[in-house]
Amino acid sequence: MTGLTRVMAEVAREVVVMIESDKISRRIPNLELAWSSIDTLITDSQLDDDLKRAIEQTGTDVICADT
Repeated sequence: MTGLTRVMAEVAREVVVMIESDKISRRIPNLELAWSSIDTLITDSQLDDDLKRAIEQTGTDVICADT
């Protein structure tokens, strides 16, 4: 499945990932993309500010929705 995820990301115009903030630091079995491969991350407002800045420095836009 990870190979398929990478191929889909490579041919997509835009890659958007939605994930709960407490799962961001965990290894996600079916999503093995580098942050630089993800255009937009949508998560909840509990995301740590330092982690948010680190992700944004890779070029990924981070949207934190109110929970």
